[in-house]
Amino acid sequence: MSQVPVLMYHAVGKPHDRRFTRWVVSPSLLAEQLAALREAKYELIGLSEWVRRTQAPRPSEQATQDTARCAVLTFDDGYADFAEHALPILLSHDASATAYIVTGYVGASASWLPFGAERARPTMTWDDLRTISASGIEIGSHGHRHIELDAVRSEVAEQDVRDSVRSLSAQGLPPRSFCYPFGYSSLRVRKIVASARFETACVVSRGLADPARDMLRVRRLEVQHKTTPEMLLRRFEAPAVSVNTRLKDAAQPAWRLMRRLRSTTQAARTDQ
Repeated sequence: MSQVPVLMYHAVGKPHDRRFTRWVVSPSLLAEQLAALREAKYELIGLSEWVRRTQAPRPSEQATQDTARCAVLTFDDGYADFAEHALPILLSHDASATAYIVTGYVGASASWLPFGAERARPTMTWDDLRTISASGIEIGSHGHRHIELDAVRSEVAEQDVRDSVRSLSAQGLPPRSFCYPFGYSSLRVRKIVASARFETACVVSRGLADPARDMLRVRRLEVQHKTTPEMLLRRFEAPAVSVNTRLKDAAQPAWRLMRRLRSTTQAARTDQ
């Protein structure tokens, strides 16, 4: 089965703090990127649609043909600019996507962000989410509070995941796909996500997605504010997983330990 590019977007609009610029793609650049992908004969779909196609009971040759020229679009965090800017562009290019929502901040602002004015960046309302869902956008979960699930106690992580499921399901938007906040996961966290009956989950790890790999660790390619259409298409032809990415993956256990120690220290200070 062919490996597929899963693109990771965040905000679509303008940055409010220069430190967040990397994660903000302008509407014009998004339109150029989607136009280039369509010109290159890529079908633009959401994550669960891609998984459905890879798992459908059809001859292997036909299945390969159905998925070989797909690019999966994902948008993290649920910013209001998705409904304002991204959705019209997606529809104009006959594209779908998966939007990962931080359910505890729906209709409020992204106050989990550490970047000054970006903490006031508005998020989509429940009405927005129902509107984009009716337009063919998949609604996934990005957790309830956007916390480092692998650095907190299991009961805290499990509560956060299940709160996100309950919130979305109560609005008639039961999620099938999960996106780990900050991209951090571990075997323990993946078991929690699996127990909540998610079919897929995304990490940040750069590389092409492989349907033969663990679907609770779907790799993505990050799209930044300077990612030109030409750069994007070249990345599709690069090695599925770079050496640099493999080194970062190997360093994750040590980095997770450091974050757990930091989390424990902060909790102890709060209790004093």
